[in-house]
Amino acid sequence: MRFRADGEPEFAVLGPEPVNRVPNDALRNVPLEVWADALLEEAPDELDDLRGDLLLECFTEPAPTEGTPPVYSRQVRLPGPALPPYPGRRLS
Repeated sequence: MRFRADGEPEFAVLGPEPVNRVPNDALRNVPLEVWADALLEEAPDELDDLRGDLLLECFTEPAPTEGTPPVYSRQVRLPGPALPPYPGRRLS
């Protein structure tokens, strides 16, 4: 999973580990796309302090080489915390 904050030119790895495995139990009853879509559906609520784009790419290899195409790729928008409606107004 990678994140690009608003105003940043490139995505950066989100979290301490650059590669996370999809849990085997997660794929026992549903295809990868269904699991990944469900994970991304929760992302805006779970990562509500981030504003920018979240990119999830899944590969068949545990450590893909540069240029290896993902078998699944989807990007979602993280809206971040609510902004005041106009400058100078504070949220209560």
